[in-house]
Amino acid sequence: QSAPLRRRLATPADSDALAAGSRSGIHAPPAGLPPRHPLQILKRTAIIGGTLYALYDFQVFHNILHNPKVSHTWFKCGLAVSIAIMALKGYVELYEGKKKKRKVEYANFKSVTHWTIFLIMLSWISFHMALSPVYGMFKSWIIMIGFGYGVLIQAALMIPVWGQNLISVVLMTFFLQMYK
Repeated sequence: QSAPLRRRLATPADSDALAAGSRSGIHAPPAGLPPRHPLQILKRTAIIGGTLYALYDFQVFHNILHNPKVSHTWFKCGLAVSIAIMALKGYVELYEGKKKKRKVEYANFKSVTHWTIFLIMLSWISFHMALSPVYGMFKSWIIMIGFGYGVLIQAALMIPVWGQNLISVVLMTFFLQMYK
């Protein structure tokens, strides 16, 4: 005998039919683990650790500091844009969100959101132009996607906002001192 057919999830239109006794769909399963669950933290830590090891294996930090093929003008432009992104993030989250008690959402900050997207694209282009002479086009994109998803997004999902801002300022200051 074959396996039973998969039933589709109930949509809001089907919820009336389910209430009337129809079995046309099943309810959606509960959402995954809560964000602060130890397994979620372990998963995010493993992704960050694996990504940092891959960046170490590619010798990215060493090449940025010491390789003459890295376009340092483009890299400095990317750093400046990253600092501008941090400043916008700090302004919206800390000043507007915490001090003025405005809800941080797209409807309240449309122009800031669009400027942030533009600055993120500009930083990606700058870092790509800086790293592509050393790593080539494909490997530099892999490095940037790995850093963006494997470090930045995972850390943002794991660390509270006040910690993100503090850590980003400290790490950016440290990296600016290392990179002359």
